[in-house]
Amino acid sequence: MAIDRVMLEILRNHYQAVVEDMARIMERTAYATFVKETADFSTGLVSTGGEYVAYPWNLGASSYLGLNMAHTLAYFDDYDEGDIIICNDAYLSGPLCTHLPDVHILRPVFHEGRIICWGYAFVHSSDIGGAVPASVWPRATEIFQEGLRLRPTKLFRAGILQEDVKNLIADNCRIPEVNWGDIKAMVAAVSSCDRRVQEMIGKFGLVTVVEGIDAVLDYAEQRARAAIRRIPDGTYRFTEYMEDDLRSEVPVRIQVALTIEGDAIHLDFTGTDPQVSSALNIATHGVTHPFLCQAINAYIVTEDPGIPKASSILRPVRVTAPPGCLVNALFPSPIGVRYGTVLRVFDAVLGALAQALPGRVPAAPAGGISPVVASTLDLLTGQRQVQVVEPMLGGGGGRPGMDGLGGADSTSGFLRNTPVESIEAEVPIVMRRYHLIPDTGGAGEHRGGLAARLDFQVFHPHAIVTARGMERCRLEPWGVAGGRAGTPGSCVVNRDTPRARDIGKVDVLHLEPGDVVSFFSPSGGGHGDPRRRDPEAVRADVRAGFLSVERAREAYGVAMVDGRVDQATTERLRAAMPAPSNGQFDFGARRAEMEGTWTPAIQDAAQRVLGSVPPAVRDWGKHQIYDRIREIAAARPATIADVDAAWADIRTRLARALGES
Repeated sequence: MAIDRVMLEILRNHYQAVVEDMARIMERTAYATFVKETADFSTGLVSTGGEYVAYPWNLGASSYLGLNMAHTLAYFDDYDEGDIIICNDAYLSGPLCTHLPDVHILRPVFHEGRIICWGYAFVHSSDIGGAVPASVWPRATEIFQEGLRLRPTKLFRAGILQEDVKNLIADNCRIPEVNWGDIKAMVAAVSSCDRRVQEMIGKFGLVTVVEGIDAVLDYAEQRARAAIRRIPDGTYRFTEYMEDDLRSEVPVRIQVALTIEGDAIHLDFTGTDPQVSSALNIATHGVTHPFLCQAINAYIVTEDPGIPKASSILRPVRVTAPPGCLVNALFPSPIGVRYGTVLRVFDAVLGALAQALPGRVPAAPAGGISPVVASTLDLLTGQRQVQVVEPMLGGGGGRPGMDGLGGADSTSGFLRNTPVESIEAEVPIVMRRYHLIPDTGGAGEHRGGLAARLDFQVFHPHAIVTARGMERCRLEPWGVAGGRAGTPGSCVVNRDTPRARDIGKVDVLHLEPGDVVSFFSPSGGGHGDPRRRDPEAVRADVRAGFLSVERAREAYGVAMVDGRVDQATTERLRAAMPAPSNGQFDFGARRAEMEGTWTPAIQDAAQRVLGSVPPAVRDWGKHQIYDRIREIAAARPATIADVDAAWADIRTRLARALGES
């Protein structure tokens, strides 16, 4: 039967109600604070082909929209009613899993002996084993250091819990009771999905519900293609950087070419640096993965807010990601901090879109979601407690017609701040401050969102703090259309005391009783010429405490006297301010300094020669070339010939390992 438009809307809203009900069950029944309070989880209704038919859009993580789970569903040849599969391994479970702390489950929904769809849920586990508390170690060199690996495994068989699987999980993590509580919340959610879909079948009939799934997927694809057609045809290129690889100061390039052809998009990541010997890698299996397409998702949903939240919105998108590069890493590369790279990929694709749609795209957001984790010893039992303190977000990029959000941006999905009361009740720490930082948003006609500061004090010996994904500590978030770059982030222990230590990026931070650790997130870049910002908007920022009088004068040319705008002085100051001369983007001084030595041409030459060796050797070879170029650049400008000479020496040293001698 054909699904008419009226029935299509009725069905899509019913599907959406199913997943939102699942999400509320997760929110109410999960154990971990980071799940039930901060909402690092999601749910979904999945087609038999592995695509989301519906996905909650106002609760939890939005980063998986567009995912295809067909590889995971095909792992078993047959399923019975009541089966539930669980997995977390990115290499054995296909594109569904992205790092080990994210635990996923799927339950088939049967009717009359036939699978008609699947219920899905995931949570971010606060610990899944591995070398460090919380399981995310930025300096890990292989996935075996990152925790328990689960290929698709039947946790329930025909409704019967497999105790051996439950025990395997419990025996390999630091917080087994919390993890099992979160898994039970997921089981409750997917069981609710089964009940709700059966109710739909009773109301509308099996044929209508099944055909409605395909109709919603096709409808979402049509609307996505309509949004893409509004982008001018052409190829738009952009380069971003991870400012280092977490083990050295060597930057990691992310390069993208965005090609628009009618209602289709091609994202080509050729030229992106090799996978690294740290946890920044993304294992995408070379498919159109939502982690590479978040900026596209954001554009489509912004253009068409009413579009069904279904995986098929990415059907028009094709991705090229060479095997062994940072965004298509190969086993056994570590992947724990993959979301730090996802955010930089977002910025890269956003920058390409800004060229395709001048004036319509926001500036770069803070570009770092850094879940701050505190681990302390229970002094009576000797067992470690592990708790995510705060997701620690930065400011959003300035937007056309609107300032960036303070202490939050679109790349964080619907993650929420963790209530102080919940944290202090579960971890022996005291929160000393958490606020927006004045004078941090990138200047612009519409300024970037302010950075945030978080301070807390520990009191137990052997306290450990980790913070994965700290980025933009050197290379600032870029401004656009005349807007200025934002400010970088940092971490300091015992700030403003004789014992102060500037940590920079946190790896594994060991603290003593009484230590206070302070995190400073980056701010968003500005959008538009700061001279065009309404002086009354500047005055409002000063009154709100977002901007100092001195910064108002310096960055915006607005003079304040007794809380009012001095119009005459403001006109004079603005007339004397130089016009933006940085082109479409302001990357900040530090990127220009870095590219002055490690130039794009030299990077291209390094890419060329590194392609001649296996992926496992490329990161090592890149470090060798980088070190040689830095030595040369101290005396004179380095050239492409220097890259070739350095590589000739490196190949000689590698000859035996490569079987060439």
